[in-house]
Amino acid sequence: MRSPTLLRLASAALLLAACGDDGRQTTALSSASDVTGNTGATATGSTGAPTTGEQPTGTGSGAASTGAATDTGQGTTAASATTAGGCGACDQPNQQCVDGQCVTGCQGQDPDPCGPDMVCDVISGDCKAVDAGCTLAGPIVACGDSQCGPGTACDGQGGCVPIAPCLGVACTDTKECWGDVCTCDRKIDCADPPIDLMNGPFADNISGLDFADDCTAWSVTVSGGQESVRSLTTAGTLTSYAAIGDYDLGEVRVLRHLTIPQLETVPPLAAGPVPLAPVEGYGEVALTYICCPNCGDCANNPNARGVAHLVETDPNMQLPIVIFAEPTQGTGPFGEMHLDGGPQGLTWGEDRVLYVGNAKADGDYSSADLMNGTVTSLHTFDARVSASAPISPVHNLVALLGGELYRFNVVTAEVEFVVDLMSDVTSLSHDPFDGHVYASLASLEVVRVHPFTGDVAAFQTMPAKGRVAVSPGGKLWYTPVKYLNPGSLSAWDLPTKF
Repeated sequence: MRSPTLLRLASAALLLAACGDDGRQTTALSSASDVTGNTGATATGSTGAPTTGEQPTGTGSGAASTGAATDTGQGTTAASATTAGGCGACDQPNQQCVDGQCVTGCQGQDPDPCGPDMVCDVISGDCKAVDAGCTLAGPIVACGDSQCGPGTACDGQGGCVPIAPCLGVACTDTKECWGDVCTCDRKIDCADPPIDLMNGPFADNISGLDFADDCTAWSVTVSGGQESVRSLTTAGTLTSYAAIGDYDLGEVRVLRHLTIPQLETVPPLAAGPVPLAPVEGYGEVALTYICCPNCGDCANNPNARGVAHLVETDPNMQLPIVIFAEPTQGTGPFGEMHLDGGPQGLTWGEDRVLYVGNAKADGDYSSADLMNGTVTSLHTFDARVSASAPISPVHNLVALLGGELYRFNVVTAEVEFVVDLMSDVTSLSHDPFDGHVYASLASLEVVRVHPFTGDVAAFQTMPAKGRVAVSPGGKLWYTPVKYLNPGSLSAWDLPTKF
């Protein structure tokens, strides 16, 4: 597994998957100046101009010069110029030299200069009304010697990592941190495949669905016969890969960005962060074999269960198993033995490591590091795992039978309770626009969960038990598990702003 320091995104290290191919990418852009395709999102970088808010004297995560500070009572702090020609060393990321004065935004200040009737928007640095649009605010969490504000999460080792909708982290010299290079408008660079094609041969016997960053859709099947992995591009190209005989397939997962790249150019003077090494593997595909222990060819067959990784270039073994699973059998979330057996809760971490539940026993949570060729049992939960999804460079959200959600740190193995949804979870899908996770439940509800606050909101209702998947085209797709019901795929629009 990579060093946690390499997992921290910097604003100068924006990684953008090309749109229009099959989503697989083995190289990445190393600086924001390489990124194109901005669709008008409002964003500020470490030194960018602030977004306009209710308090016009605020700053974005800007950098310019410092002087002795005085509270203005407007959510910003101002000081007179230290020299006749400027502001002197106004060098903190929440400061900016404006008309010869060093102006400090509300970010990273204790006590909060905006309370009690307003909130500090870390995107603009202004105090805003609680319900104002394009506002990123929230609690500050202690993390060792650091304080992790909105747009960040504690990495469990004393540092703050970015979470959607932010690409980077800005910190003062006193380690007060917040999200940097954030946006409040959904950026869409590709279109989902047409719905009639999604409901064509691509969906025959479908049991799971996911999308690559370029909107290519992927599906797996449970049919009772030869199982398949399929891809469908925006242009309608359908490709099928034969799985191992009639071994049932459960979930399919594609390695995707956790935050949508947003900027066209590097903000001025944005020097400092060292570009990260390219993350290899965006667009890679993995799936689960979920054969129940006492079913047909799967009985007493150690090769019938596990996690497979698609290798298209190998004509002899395109779906090699990288995690072999012990025979396990659950009673949910679908209530059907062919769908509830074997490993569940498959997901990719941003570090190109695969994670899955129930591989060694019910409740086990294991990883497969493809770069190092290792499989490790990380933690054993008190109940069987039913779903999981990445939510930060070091965190996964994990659902257990019954509906409890936990935040799992893949570096430290720390487990934190998030919320109890009171119903079995059939799938979790992370939205890289704003960081929320959509959970489909056995009750047929679909809810929207904030994985760091535990806030839950109703979103939609499924017509029958199935799974959901966020697409880069701005939709939340519902897919039935056709072994249970013959329904059709459909899609709901996701929020375009916050």
